[in-house]
Amino acid sequence: MPSTQFSLIIPTLPSRESSCPAGPTQTLELMRGTSLEHYCAGTLQDRTAMVVVEESLQISIRGREDIFLARTPGDDENLIVGHLFSQGLIRTRSDILDMTFRHGSAQAVVGLRHHLPRRPLPAMSGVSNIDPKQIFRLRKRFEEHQRLYHSTGATHAAALFKANGELVAYGEDVSRHCAFDKAIGSALESRLLAGVEIAMLTSRLASELAAKASMARIPVLCGFSAATSSGMELAESDGVTLIGRIGKDSFTVYANGWRLRS
Repeated sequence: MPSTQFSLIIPTLPSRESSCPAGPTQTLELMRGTSLEHYCAGTLQDRTAMVVVEESLQISIRGREDIFLARTPGDDENLIVGHLFSQGLIRTRSDILDMTFRHGSAQAVVGLRHHLPRRPLPAMSGVSNIDPKQIFRLRKRFEEHQRLYHSTGATHAAALFKANGELVAYGEDVSRHCAFDKAIGSALESRLLAGVEIAMLTSRLASELAAKASMARIPVLCGFSAATSSGMELAESDGVTLIGRIGKDSFTVYANGWRLRS
């Protein structure tokens, strides 16, 4: 099958562990200390706090407009895979023929299959009879993984689970979209995406995030915040169970609540 090369141009990264498959190990800076003023008890006090790093990722694809993502550095290979998948540019990991990272210029060159066959999406899983209490158990496990958020208070996260609570993939980023893409990309890389039944996000449940769950055929999408009207409509039409506003002992079901045990 003929193929064409797509160049993905990534700006120079600060130091942190590189996602490069080969070459010397780098250390990427996810957060840095900075001097701030903190208001407490009626006074402003000098304080040192950790601030999350946010940098631009430019993806240049031949014949297409460049894609710019503001993201937390690191885990870039999973981010690229997940983003290409979520945008419908690939359907499986094998649609990426090769991906190489070059140090110094931090340039990733990716080869994609030319003229991807238009295959129908697989059927949405019919998983049902989910214990509502499982949602709270998953939230507890989820929050234990939010190490960058606990240090900076400035990141979103996404976790992919099986219905039995097994964690399949996790992503954390300043961008809620990139966090979800990183988790999806990780599951796709490990060929475990088909087994994901529940996705949990820190963000509001907007249509773009519901669309990512639908594209990945994840039947249940949960979030700590509320859903938007367009997110509800897309989830309802695509068969995604949409759960938001997860608290300590309550949540709101916005679409397709039939998968939950009554």
